[in-house]
Amino acid sequence: MLTFSSLEHKRKHIINLIIMKNAISKTKLFLMGVCAVMVLSCTPEDGQDGAIGPQGIQGEQGLEGQDGVDGVDGVDGVDGNANVTSVLLEGQTINTGNTAFDLPEMTQSIYDTGVVLAYITVTGNAYWESLPLSTSGNIILEIDRIEIGRITLKSTFTQSNLRLRFIFIEGNLAGKTAIENFKKMSYEEVMDYFGLKL
Repeated sequence: MLTFSSLEHKRKHIINLIIMKNAISKTKLFLMGVCAVMVLSCTPEDGQDGAIGPQGIQGEQGLEGQDGVDGVDGVDGVDGNANVTSVLLEGQTINTGNTAFDLPEMTQSIYDTGVVLAYITVTGNAYWESLPLSTSGNIILEIDRIEIGRITLKSTFTQSNLRLRFIFIEGNLAGKTAIENFKKMSYEEVMDYFGLKL
């Protein structure tokens, strides 16, 4: 049989348990809050980095690897636009006025988008001169007319035993040919630039 004092004692015991349980729950909540504040307040920007430690010792050389497999050959490139033809005429005579030379290398393509350079020398000379040729500021020999298959020179003199060289450069002056002003280059510079035989 339960007495009043034993009921009272059980009631106090239950109340103490409830109070303890609430205290433990509040303590847990408090500790969790403190931990959360500590975690959130710690960031990498706080404080200075420590000094860099000493360099470690060099490791041993590893084994030499095997050669790799050869790669696949690439695709051939597109032909450039500086297709160059050189025509040498030996033992020529130029008369005062116009002298025409039939040159099948003077194509429609060169006429439309190419460049024609002309050079002259007397047989036996060790140098070439580019056209137009002038003396004392007066032009004495120049290209007068360019037609498909023909070039006409205009001269103020008559001379035989001449060597003429015409350089025909196909293209639209894009790429390599756009960089240079061939008319300002010497004969040797043009020959070297295009890898032509002097």
